[in-house]
Amino acid sequence: MFSNDRARRALWSLAFVGLTPAALLAATHPAVSPSIEPPAAADLDHAPPSLTAALRRTWQRSPAVQAAEAKLASTEARALAAAQPLYNPELDVTAQNADVNTRSIGVSQAIDWAGKRGARSDAATAATRAVRAEREQVRQRIALQWLSGFSAYRVASEQVDLGARRVALLGQFAALAQRRLAAGDIPPLERDLAELALQEAHAQQAGLLADQAKARQSFSAVSADDTHSLPELPPALPPAVAIPLAAAAVEALPALQLAAAEVVAADARIIVAERDRRPDPIISLTGGRVTNGPISDKVVGINVRIPLFVRNDYSAEVTAARATADEAAALLHDRRRQAVAEAEQAGTSYNALHEAWRRWQRSRVASVDERATLLQRVWEAGELSTADYLVQLKQNIDTELAACGLRARAWQAFADWLGASGDLDRWLDTDGSVR
Repeated sequence: MFSNDRARRALWSLAFVGLTPAALLAATHPAVSPSIEPPAAADLDHAPPSLTAALRRTWQRSPAVQAAEAKLASTEARALAAAQPLYNPELDVTAQNADVNTRSIGVSQAIDWAGKRGARSDAATAATRAVRAEREQVRQRIALQWLSGFSAYRVASEQVDLGARRVALLGQFAALAQRRLAAGDIPPLERDLAELALQEAHAQQAGLLADQAKARQSFSAVSADDTHSLPELPPALPPAVAIPLAAAAVEALPALQLAAAEVVAADARIIVAERDRRPDPIISLTGGRVTNGPISDKVVGINVRIPLFVRNDYSAEVTAARATADEAAALLHDRRRQAVAEAEQAGTSYNALHEAWRRWQRSRVASVDERATLLQRVWEAGELSTADYLVQLKQNIDTELAACGLRARAWQAFADWLGASGDLDRWLDTDGSVR
């Protein structure tokens, strides 16, 4: 089949290291310049519109996001309620028939002397900001779960397709081995090796299908779309990220925004507790008529009542509020340290996987079909045993499967980075709304 030893050696090199046909041409014709190393695909600066649209649908239909929206609406309503006047006036009507007949009507009003209404309104506003930050955190969590599950399912599907191709190639090889056995070209042992390899491929394919089903189940738990209508996973990865994360970016993280809002809300509740310790007077104005026989007189009265906080001065509530504020401040400090560490770890992991994927894209690796075809030619020429053929074909396909796994890990690491850096809305090119 081969005209000279140089062609045979070139084909052996192609079978072992997976060179492209262009490399084979360069080996058999030294005067020709070697091909230029292919560049890697350009990085993906922003999410494709189809991916962003799918995420928006997930936000709109997610029960977790809907619950967060309902909680925010409830908190906003409570903030409006807290801004209303604290006390309503009371109407008092008195009628008494005795030796002295009395008819009177009065109005009483408690006065918010200590400014409790303003303190409670400020506390409710701070609580609203905290719940809004919590809503953003829920949105981010759902988006990152979706993106991680989406990439895992898409890569699992690619591995299933590659596994099916392995079954098809080994099926063709087993059929060819059977024909060559019938022709007396190979011994029965080599035919048996081909059949065993085919059965192993079927078993491995069942495992890949199980992994795909598991990935589909995990993704369906957060996705609003059927897996058949999902967009394709972009062929390129987002660019490498800059670490360490800037201080302003750390403070803008949803988790830090939530912790900071909880600190403000806790401080506001201290003021509420302190204002609640101050009594509010109740002023009453009464007017009426008193009749005693033939004598009838008009009466006007003013009454002032002041509660005395003697048995309970409400100091324990203030102490509890201050302790809660100290807890919130400590948690904010702790979350800030965790955020910095998580961002550095996520960025380092993604950059390493990003570089590994770029190296794979730049490598001189032909497709599985090309390598299988060339290996089969060497085997048919008698230059390669059946066992060596199967070992090399398995290595080629395992390498492709490993590359798929690397791609999945890279996308999952990028999702971790989006969560750790707060860069989700920028990458999705959204304004933070679910619409």
